[in-house]
Amino acid sequence: METRKLQQVGGGTYTVSIPKEWATARGLEAGTPVNLYSHLDGSIVVRSRAKDSDGLSTITVEVDGGREQVARALSAAQAVGFERVTLTAGEPFDAETCRAVRSLVRQFVGTELVDEQEGELTVRNLLDASDVSVRQSVVQLQYVALSVHEQATGSFVDADAGAYDRLCERETETDRLCGMVVRHFSRALVSLAEVDRVETSRPELFEYYETARRLRRVARNGVTIARAGRRLTEPLPETVAAELDVLSNTARGIVEGASNAVLEGRDTDRVHEILDTGTEARATLEAFEDALVADRSEMSASTTRDVVAVARCLDALRRTLDHGDAIGDVALQAAMRDDRL
Repeated sequence: METRKLQQVGGGTYTVSIPKEWATARGLEAGTPVNLYSHLDGSIVVRSRAKDSDGLSTITVEVDGGREQVARALSAAQAVGFERVTLTAGEPFDAETCRAVRSLVRQFVGTELVDEQEGELTVRNLLDASDVSVRQSVVQLQYVALSVHEQATGSFVDADAGAYDRLCERETETDRLCGMVVRHFSRALVSLAEVDRVETSRPELFEYYETARRLRRVARNGVTIARAGRRLTEPLPETVAAELDVLSNTARGIVEGASNAVLEGRDTDRVHEILDTGTEARATLEAFEDALVADRSEMSASTTRDVVAVARCLDALRRTLDHGDAIGDVALQAAMRDDRL
C-alpha cells in the first residue's frame, strides 16, 4: 500500500500520483487511457482499459457433440457470464442434442438460440444487466423455494404421490432465478462495470449469491421429500404426520427469517434467535429419528418402505435446517461487517 495526498488542479479537478514501479509493472505509461470506477462501498478503482475490455463478450467451446457434454459446457458458460456462446463439434449435432439445447436455453433468463448449423450452435444472452434487480430476484426465489418446500412436505404427510411431477416443474423456476443471480455475480468478479450496472455493492452481491444458492437447494430438498412420498404405501400415523409438519414449518421459518435478514435488515440479536431455533429443531429431529431407528415410534408397525420414506424426509429436513443456518451465518457476518464499517 502507498499513501498519497490529493492535489487540486485548476478549479475543480483532483489528481493523485501512482508509484512508477506500479505503473511500469502493469504496462502503463504517460498518456495511457485508464478507466475510473466509483463504487457504492466508497472505493475508487483505477483500471487499465486493456485489462478492462469485455472479456466476457464471446467464447467458442469445442465439445464432442454428446448431449451431456453440450449441456454442461453451455451451463458453465452461462454461469460464468459470457454474452455469446458458440458450441462447435467435429460432426453435426444430432436432433436429440439440438432439442436438449433448446430446452436448456429456455431455462436461462433472457437467452435464446440465435444460430443453429450442422456443427455449430450459438446462444446469446439478450438481458441488459441494468434492467436486472439481483435483490428482487432473490426475493422471488425465496418465495418459490419456500412454496415448493411447503407443498412437498404437505404432499408427503397426505401421501399425495402425484405432487412430485408437479413440483419438478416449479423447481426449474428456482434454477432459472438462481442461475441469473450466479451469472451476474460471476460477471462482477471480472467486470467492474457489472457492479455498477446491477447497482449493488460487491459485499451485497456476494450475500445475494450465497443466499440464492442455498434457497435453490431448499427447493431441491422439497422435491426430494415429494419423491420420498411416492414410496409411502399408506397415510402416516397422525402423531408422525404432526411431528413432521412441525419440523418442516420450523425449518422453513428459519430459512425465511435468515434470508429476510440478508435482504431487509441485519439485526444481530434476531439472527442469533433464528440460529438458536435451528439448534433446537435439529435436536428435536434427531430425537425423533433415534426413536424411529430404535423402533419406539408410532411407526413400529409400519412397513420398511414407509419407514425408509420417513427417514429420507427427515434427512431432507435436516439439510433444510443446514441451509437455513448457512444463510443465517451470511446475515450475521454482514451485520458484524456493517457495525464495524
